[in-house]
Order: sequence, then C-alpha cells, then structure tokens
Amino acid sequence: MAVATMSSLEKVFDQPTLTIQLSDGGDGYIMAECLDIPGCASQGKTRQEALANVVDAISVCLEVIVEDAAAKLRSAGPPQAEADCYKFSLATSELLPA
Repeated sequence: MAVATMSSLEKVFDQPTLTIQLSDGGDGYIMAECLDIPGCASQGKTRQEALANVVDAISVCLEVIVEDAAAKLRSAGPPQAEADCYKFSLATSELLPA
C-alpha cells in the first residue's frame, strides 16, 4: 500500500463517501481501487468479489491511518488542557481546542 499524503487524508475524513473504481485487470480479474486513498486497491474474479475485497482493504487502510495518528499523539504527549472541548484530526494528528 502506498503512503497517502496528508492532504489526501484530510479529504478522506472530510467526505461522507469514498469513490471506488472498477476496471479490467487484464488477467481475468476485476480491479477495484479506492480513488480517495492512494494505494488502496484489491481485485476479484467477479465485480461483487472485487467490491467486497476493496471494502475490506478500505477498512484496513482506515484502521492503519487511525492507529498511526493515535501513535503520533501518544508520542507527542498531551497538550496543555486549556479548553473543555477538543478536536482530534485523524489526517494531521493534531489535537486542537474546538
């Protein structure tokens, strides 16, 4: 899986849906790619199998993105608690007062 850029991750978490493109893999398989997460793709022998597999791939990609963001936050340590409400950006790992 390719490393997604920060700007592409910001787009992923700001939109309500992700775009999946199907194409002929040329080897008897259907390729399925999530256009919103660079490197997030899968394949299947049928369109339905390709879609099911890319949904699994999207789930794994999002899980990795969240784990990486949480690890960055833990390593940075907690910020000064000056507000009662904060927003945590999964894309940038920033914790900012809301």
